[in-house]
Amino acid sequence: MDDTLNYLREIFGTNIKTEYGKFYDAFPMYMMERYKFYFIKIPADDRAYVLVKPLKKQDININQLKKQMKQIYSYSESIPIFIFESLRLSQRNILVRNQIPFIQPDNQIYIPNVMIHLGQKEIIQKDYGDEFSIAAQVTYIYLLLNNIKETNAPRLAAEIPYSKITFNRALSELVSRKLLYTEGNATRKIYKTIDREELWKKGKEFLFNPVEKVFYATYNLCHEGLYISGESALARLGTSLNVPSTFFYATTSERIKSIDKNELVNKYDLVTENYLVIEQFKYNPSFLSASHYVDIISLYAQLKDSDDERIQIALEELLEENL
Repeated sequence: MDDTLNYLREIFGTNIKTEYGKFYDAFPMYMMERYKFYFIKIPADDRAYVLVKPLKKQDININQLKKQMKQIYSYSESIPIFIFESLRLSQRNILVRNQIPFIQPDNQIYIPNVMIHLGQKEIIQKDYGDEFSIAAQVTYIYLLLNNIKETNAPRLAAEIPYSKITFNRALSELVSRKLLYTEGNATRKIYKTIDREELWKKGKEFLFNPVEKVFYATYNLCHEGLYISGESALARLGTSLNVPSTFFYATTSERIKSIDKNELVNKYDLVTENYLVIEQFKYNPSFLSASHYVDIISLYAQLKDSDDERIQIALEELLEENL
């Protein structure tokens, strides 16, 4: 929301009046869970406005937006202005035709009878979805763990066995998600990270659980190519969590294929706790870890949705220590 407010101050001046939380008790809970609201007063305009930022990416559905406008106005008696991080030219035009106020921070603004700035050309921006791609997650974790301030595809390809093309795509995705920014161009382009604390806060929302499949194996399985993961890693890395009786390990699909079928156990045949849980990762844990443990960020991605309060406390301890 700060980007939007700064953009409005550039347009209308610093005397634009803002108030966050004015409508906190006005809207029903389901609306508060979907949007962030911010009251504004524009100079030389007696009308009240409320900035409406969806907390999750939503499609441009005109009928739905019109319905939302009526609902928001009925609760706040203020004209809603929707905030969109990106807009296609066709989307922008249909919003204008239907007189739906909107702001795309630092690009364009449409508030009928007050301000219209529609100078953007057709820019097709890839929709990366709610989660990182595999290469982007690996790149993000690598940059964060090593506190790397600037990089490019050749540098990353020298450290992690992905191609330069793959890293260029991953870096572009991180720029689109506003976790990196660029300086220079062509072969001299450098990708720089935002502040480390912000990098973690913003980036963690896009982390996906790296576990693709789960297998069960006997205790005599060779541990080569296996990385301690899950609750086992949390407990053994010095947190307050007790070490579980069942051990969790992460590995690659190639390592899974190399396991003798006689060493794998059908989960329906498990009658004791004398087995190992082998998690097939979507990426190689060795790319991000120099020890026998899964890296802390991948570990967080594995367990962040756990309902166990002890696990959440242990995660916080480990993250505070490492980040």
